[in-house]
Amino acid sequence: MKIFYRYIVKNFAKIFIFISLVFILIGITSELLRQKEFYMEYKTPFYLILLHLILNVPRWFMQALPIITLIALLFSLGDLSKKNEITAIKAAGINIWRIISLFIVTGLIIGAIELSVREFIIPKTHKYYKKIQKEKIQKEIEFSNLILFMPNNTRLTVEYLNTDEKIIRDIVIEKYNNESGIEYLILSKEATWENNVWLLKNGVIRKLNSDTWHEIYFKNHKLDINIKPTDMVIQTISNNSMNTFAFKKYINHLRVSGKATVKEKIALNMRYADAFSHIVVMMIGIPFAIGPGRRLNKVLSFTLALIAIFIYWGTQATVVSLGENFILQPFTVAWLPIFIFTIIGVYILIKTRK
Repeated sequence: MKIFYRYIVKNFAKIFIFISLVFILIGITSELLRQKEFYMEYKTPFYLILLHLILNVPRWFMQALPIITLIALLFSLGDLSKKNEITAIKAAGINIWRIISLFIVTGLIIGAIELSVREFIIPKTHKYYKKIQKEKIQKEIEFSNLILFMPNNTRLTVEYLNTDEKIIRDIVIEKYNNESGIEYLILSKEATWENNVWLLKNGVIRKLNSDTWHEIYFKNHKLDINIKPTDMVIQTISNNSMNTFAFKKYINHLRVSGKATVKEKIALNMRYADAFSHIVVMMIGIPFAIGPGRRLNKVLSFTLALIAIFIYWGTQATVVSLGENFILQPFTVAWLPIFIFTIIGVYILIKTRK
């Protein structure tokens, strides 16, 4: 059986890798064409263009991964069905559920890889992607509305930043306790980066004492936060630049500040649900790859499988819209399409086996 499993997986893996490389090449080319005016406007060197495009590959490749998985499944299993190897496998007394189970486990493994990439790789590549775009290509020196989360439950909000002059303005620093209550606030009109430290000017420190504020005004105050002006730009908040721990912390700070967090909660739950979407892809794709092959040609089977997947994604988009309008809970939004189409997939697989 090991030889049989190795043959099935090897056939799928070869097609999966080939299609992935094709998608990467097409993706880089399309991104280059889409952003060519942007690169030309800033007279970007070729090596920066190439690096900028490559750093964005992990993010959009993960978005394309389900369709890549589906295509690889249809081609690999469809090829077995076309050569009557599925029939031979059944004739040899091998239960078709062995093949089905093998691909479902493969989908689970692909999902785990996707989740790992989103947790450990994309946050780093996306930050560097944004850094190159702002510092090397656009060479921006002025920024506004920056929010930075720092150690010890501290949040820094800056209305204006000039990285060339090393100045920030309209600063709000919030320190939270473990119960998400505010311990103190620091408000300042301006700060300058001097001797590797931020020097706040003309501000006030408000400390919470029981139910009252205790205020201390200052003309100059050294801020014990070693964040360079350019680092502030890198830490501009983006879902793609945060792992789960940072994302949860970001949502908590938004909640404490009184801002709506429903979209962020949906995105966080979707991050886990998307890892299981590959199982749904396998369940939907397998019947079209091995079931209707005797009655339908490969092109029609391929088309029907794509239609089924797009219906799944359409359902997912509809449910997300309901969640953003506070009709469904974020957890339900993320997992309801998975639950519905898993049941449909199991039913179709049972019918296919018969």
